[in-house]
Amino acid sequence: MRPRTLATAVLILAATSSLAVACSVPVFRYALEHWRPDPYVVYVFHADALSDEQKAIVDSLQPRDTEGNSLANVIVRPINVNTDDDPVTQQIWRDHASETLPWMAVLSPPKWGPAQTVFQGRLTAENATSVLESPKRTEISRRLLNGESVVWVLLECGRKEEDDAAFSVLEQELRKQQSEIKLPEIEEEDLGDLSVAPDALKVVFSAIRIARDHETEQAFRDMLLRIEPDLLDEPQISQPMAIPVFGRGRALYALVGKGIAPDVIEEACVFLTGGCQCTVKAQNPGVDLIMNVDWDKMVVPTQADDEPLPPLAGFTGFGQPDNTSVINVNGEPDLSETPPLEQSAPAAMAVTVSPTDTGLNSSIVGQEQGQEALAPAADQRSAIDTDTSVTHEAASTGIGRNVFFVLMSLVAVVVFTTYYFLPRAN
Repeated sequence: MRPRTLATAVLILAATSSLAVACSVPVFRYALEHWRPDPYVVYVFHADALSDEQKAIVDSLQPRDTEGNSLANVIVRPINVNTDDDPVTQQIWRDHASETLPWMAVLSPPKWGPAQTVFQGRLTAENATSVLESPKRTEISRRLLNGESVVWVLLECGRKEEDDAAFSVLEQELRKQQSEIKLPEIEEEDLGDLSVAPDALKVVFSAIRIARDHETEQAFRDMLLRIEPDLLDEPQISQPMAIPVFGRGRALYALVGKGIAPDVIEEACVFLTGGCQCTVKAQNPGVDLIMNVDWDKMVVPTQADDEPLPPLAGFTGFGQPDNTSVINVNGEPDLSETPPLEQSAPAAMAVTVSPTDTGLNSSIVGQEQGQEALAPAADQRSAIDTDTSVTHEAASTGIGRNVFFVLMSLVAVVVFTTYYFLPRAN
């Protein structure tokens, strides 16, 4: 097979595949409506039987709504270190072994190679809550649900002069981009992928700051530092980082140090407000963060493009945790210190935010007794199955169009392959 012929075939296939899933809905809005966050895995290692209090903490790590659907994008895996014989979980235990039990370790979705540990510590109500939610994450999700396009997070380095300079550049460029960027015109065939009127979409950017040593935001900080494989290395770790967060809590990538520059900020803003060139989430840049938010309730999805979260594995039905499992945010600084750069509120969106139903500051609710049994110890990848109990009635007109393009692409590839690759009769 000639290399040039093979390269041509691959190029044609790639081009037609991309065309089949392109969409004129802006990336930030398409992600909010369609891209369900990838789940993190929380391993709870124990040797003796867990007490009722410990079981309640394990239960609190997997909050559900009134219909039994998971809220936070986590899977809980209790592991008895004395009886578990699965080689994968045994290796994970060796990597996180502690004399203090029960011990919890939180592993990220495998985006850049093997999953990374974003948090580990004793099984306590405080640690469980800090993994699921924090004041800054609550504020970010509130802004996204209120219609903001992107919330930028400045992870400070601890040197005030550098942090202030980076934040000043970020704010100034965001104001510029917010005033200049024009959203793409939504094509008629893509209206089914959008649950709001096209003119309800606005370009709104905002930014918040997080101190590197902020104790309440420790778990969130550690997640941000692992969205790319080299952020923990020098010199990156010692510099301020700016990270755009969009959709349902998805971090695009990190701008580090001198990379927090107008042209780089502009590139990210243009990408996130431009048409979604590939609606397949896995083929887009970004890493999901843990958010304890009922996104499906707060956003009106029009098409379930991604697999729903699987049933959460672990102990259930051991009662509800008491109020000590909720972070006390009294005394926290004003989280809205950097309001949206556009002072006028965005047009009404198809979301409704209220303290009683967002789940943003809610306590962690336990499940009903006997809801599910303890999942067997297995490869963590096997725990991520399809939750067939989650369905969405709304259908998208974009499905038919995408299927048509896919079929036409396959026909073109088959014809091309048959003509060039198959041996011909003499």
